[in-house]
Amino acid sequence: MLRRVGIAVAVTVGVLALWAPVAAATFHLISIREVYPGSIAKPASEYVELQMWAEDQNHVAGHLLRTYDAAGTPTGTDVFATEVARGENQSTLVLATPEAEAEFGFLGDAPIAPSGRLDPAGGAVCWEAIDCVAWGGFSGSLPSPAGTPAAAIPDAMALRRTIAPGCPTLLEPLDDRDDSAADFSPVFPGPRPNSVVPSERACSGAAGGGGATGPSAAGHGAPETTLRRKPARKSHDRTPTFRFDSDQANTSFECRVDARPFRACRSPFTSRALSPGSHNFRVRARDDSGRVDPSPAAFAFRILPRRSRQ
Repeated sequence: MLRRVGIAVAVTVGVLALWAPVAAATFHLISIREVYPGSIAKPASEYVELQMWAEDQNHVAGHLLRTYDAAGTPTGTDVFATEVARGENQSTLVLATPEAEAEFGFLGDAPIAPSGRLDPAGGAVCWEAIDCVAWGGFSGSLPSPAGTPAAAIPDAMALRRTIAPGCPTLLEPLDDRDDSAADFSPVFPGPRPNSVVPSERACSGAAGGGGATGPSAAGHGAPETTLRRKPARKSHDRTPTFRFDSDQANTSFECRVDARPFRACRSPFTSRALSPGSHNFRVRARDDSGRVDPSPAAFAFRILPRRSRQ
């Protein structure tokens, strides 16, 4: 009888062992969250941000990130020398150049070296053979599906994965549709290394991240900006006024006149005093998820010199 009980226990333990989940302490439940290829002003300021979508994914020592040019040729490999400390669900980790660390004031979790491997016009990045993103004029092949490339990355902007599907406040498996154009949009750069406690929170009343409602849950893309009022193409007005809006609620705006950088603005916007000559006004909307209209509304105009009094 004891022998039979022992056999039964052994069989039961064996069956349970077959159904027991694999240990979560690993690195494969990580996705690429953000890519920043630098700017015209600071071309060597580059980083790639990864994010965990499960606990205990911080065993990254020896694992690699690979970059590619627009033709799909590998341009470099960066490896984590050690594990990272934080392994909470939604923790992030950043590989960066020293120039990016200096520009944004953080210490990266692994280096990108040398710089100059992330071309905003076209390229790709892969985390191991697990997750890849491509953008711009990329036309090569990758070890993991990346689908249609996202648009080329605008100057001084980053490319970030949307977390709209499922629970729009968490990175989840649903957020990777293996299609870069659908999954990524331009945003202002915001690197978050592993030392920063994750701020994402589960959707209220949704244990598994489902049940999301509102604009973000609808899975829409970046907002579209529309100019509603513009000055005359030619006038003597040195402080022209513009009115604009977007196709989404809860958006903010950034305006730019000529070669000056984009700055936060509101509608109506009246420019500073401009000199006579040709000028260009641009405005772009930004939604509450950080996605920015990749094709700002633009208007070219000319200020005429005032006639001198006789």
